[in-house]
Amino acid sequence: MTSRTLSDIFRQSLNLVLAPGIWILSSIGFIMEGARTPAEFSDSSANWLVPLGPAFSIWFPIFVLCLAYGVVQALPKNGPRAVFRDVGWWTAGGFFFICGWSLITAFAPEALVQWGTALVFIPAVACLIRATIIMTRHVNSVTAAERLATYWPISLIAGWCSLAVFLNWTPIAYDVFAGGEANLLSSLLILAAALGLIIWVCRVAQCNKVYVLPAVWGLAWLAARHLLGTPEVPAIGWAAAVGILLLIASALAHPRVPISGYDRVPG
Repeated sequence: MTSRTLSDIFRQSLNLVLAPGIWILSSIGFIMEGARTPAEFSDSSANWLVPLGPAFSIWFPIFVLCLAYGVVQALPKNGPRAVFRDVGWWTAGGFFFICGWSLITAFAPEALVQWGTALVFIPAVACLIRATIIMTRHVNSVTAAERLATYWPISLIAGWCSLAVFLNWTPIAYDVFAGGEANLLSSLLILAAALGLIIWVCRVAQCNKVYVLPAVWGLAWLAARHLLGTPEVPAIGWAAAVGILLLIASALAHPRVPISGYDRVPG
């Protein structure tokens, strides 16, 4: 194994700081007067694609597992390992842009917050998707215990953000195509685009089931919002239900194809 370099140390330090940073900065609205919380931002505009509140509880295991990733990848022995060199810059980029999203959410002027968060979400998701694809290729190079602190957090945060980025753009679509009014066509088109991206990434990432899991979770709560109790927009609820079936089929119908050329754990 090669020795650890200054580049390794810098990359590891970024992930070690930014991994807890996404948790801390997302909570800043709860502890600092005048800062906007993510919930307040979400409630500030009409959005038929926002799921019921319990859907967002998925952030807790994501935060915890990302903390574990930050610590594990920072271990000196892991600095020169190919898996962490290949994936680490992408996770650092994803975490950095999510931290930026939280800061914009908390402090940006009301006139700019929607566009600011929507724009910064694009590179965040791009980095995390790339990290997921690379991590999936490296999955056999980590132990079972390491997999829980690498493959799982990277896949989960990428999967959830792949859905959330489209939710962030929905009010903008309403403004552009319907004068700011929530409407069915824009909602269904955005939901279809989200499903298309997630299914594509799932296939490229060797049918990564962990990546698909957060989207299934979010769509289940979206369907519950529109189909249970007092139905709000049943067509969106049924579209979400169909989306769940498509995601599950995408994750299960195509067997994983091993990709060679990566280090493997001995034995």
